[in-house]
Amino acid sequence: MPKKTTIGIAHSDADLGKPGQYTREQLDAVKAMIRDIADQTMGGMQNIVKKGDKVLIKINTVIPIDPNEGFTTDPRMLEALIELVQEQEPSRIQVGERCAMGGDTKNAMDVCGITAVAERTGVELCPFDNEPFDMFKIDRPISFNEFPVPRAVLEADCYIGLPKMKVHLHTTFTGALKLQFGNLPDYDWMVRCHKDDIYQKIVNLTLAAKPTWFIMDSLYACQGNGPFSAYRDDLIKDFNTICGGPDPVAVDTICEALMDWEDPGTNVPSTILGAADGLGTNDMEEIELTGAPLDKVKRRFRRQNNKLQGSFKNVNVVMGSTCEAGCKAILRIQLDQAKAAGTLDNLKRPVHIFTGLQFEEIKPVDGDVILFGDCAKPLLERFPNAQYWGSTEEHPNCTPIWANIPARSIATYLQKLTEISS
Repeated sequence: MPKKTTIGIAHSDADLGKPGQYTREQLDAVKAMIRDIADQTMGGMQNIVKKGDKVLIKINTVIPIDPNEGFTTDPRMLEALIELVQEQEPSRIQVGERCAMGGDTKNAMDVCGITAVAERTGVELCPFDNEPFDMFKIDRPISFNEFPVPRAVLEADCYIGLPKMKVHLHTTFTGALKLQFGNLPDYDWMVRCHKDDIYQKIVNLTLAAKPTWFIMDSLYACQGNGPFSAYRDDLIKDFNTICGGPDPVAVDTICEALMDWEDPGTNVPSTILGAADGLGTNDMEEIELTGAPLDKVKRRFRRQNNKLQGSFKNVNVVMGSTCEAGCKAILRIQLDQAKAAGTLDNLKRPVHIFTGLQFEEIKPVDGDVILFGDCAKPLLERFPNAQYWGSTEEHPNCTPIWANIPARSIATYLQKLTEISS
C-alpha cells in the first residue's frame, strides 16, 4: 500500500532534566530530537517555516500548575522548538493558548513556565482570551457548523502544534487533534463542546486551524485518568520519546501505537472521524515511520477508567442518561481526587450523587445528596437541600466544568462533609 505521510519518532536514554529545571546541554539534546523529526518528516525545519513567516505555536496549559507536574506544555520542548523556528528567520513568533475553565491564560502561562521561556527567547505570548476572533463556517450538515477562531490562528502563515500526550477521561486521548480545543475563546464556548458530539467539534476546530506541522510533547506523558490525574503513577516521567509530522490524524495514530494500544488509529473517536473528514490517515499501512524503532520505544499505557457506579467507597452514583464527555468525566475526575486524598474513607454518612436524566421516581435516601448537571436539576424539587452543580449566570451551559475549580469543587465539598461529620 502506498504511504500517504511520514511520522518521525525520536528517543533519548540521556538525562534530559525536568520540565522546570534543565541545563543548556539538556535543552540542546531535546532540540536535536525535534530537529531529527523535522528532518525525517519534512526534509528540515526550512520546509516548515519560511523566512518572513508569521508563526503561531499552539501550546497546552489547561490550568495554572507547576510544569514539573507534567500535565502542561513542557518548557524544554517549547524552548527547543522556538530556537529551531528562530533559525528560519520568521517575521513573528506567537505562542497561543486559551486555558480551561474560563481561567486567566496569562496567569496559567506564568505558573506553567511558559512566560519564562518567552522572556528567554524573545517571542510573543498570545493568550487567546485577549485576542479578536472571527467566525468560521463549515457549510455542510454536521454538528458545530459555525464557531469562533482566533484571528492569530487564521492569519498565521505557519501553525505548529505542540500537543501534550495524555490519556484523557473526556476524549480517550488528547494529542494533535484535541489540541485545537484551546482555540476557543471562553468558558461558554468550551463547555458547549463538552457533550457527546465533542469529537466532531475537535475535528472541525482542526479543519479551521489548517495546521502545518505537529511535534508531540511527550518526554513526560500521562496514562490513565488524565488530563490531570489524581493518581501519581499515571504520570510517566521517563518516556523520553516524541513523535511528529504534518498529519495530525497520523500523529495521533502513532501515539496509540507508542502507548501499545491494539489496532492503532481505531481507539479514539476523533482520530477515526478526522480520517473520515479528510484531515489525514489513521491506517498504519499508509504511514511511513522513521527514526527510533516503534517496537523498541513503545510502552503500555493504561486507558482511562471512567466507571462511576460501585467504584467509590461511601458514594452511590445514580446515573440517568449522562454525557460521557461531560458530566460523567467531570464526576470521575472529582471522585478520583477525593479518593486519592483519603476523603471518601472519612465520610460518616453515605453520599448520593444523581446525574443525567432520571426516568424513575426517586425514593428518600439516607445521607447527603449531590445533583450534578442541568439534566438532574428537576430533582431539586425532591431534594431541596441538595448541593447542586449546574449552569449559572457566571458559568453557563449544562455541563458544570466549573466543578473542577478547586475552591468550589466536588472534592472540596466532600472534604467539608468530613469536617462537619466529625
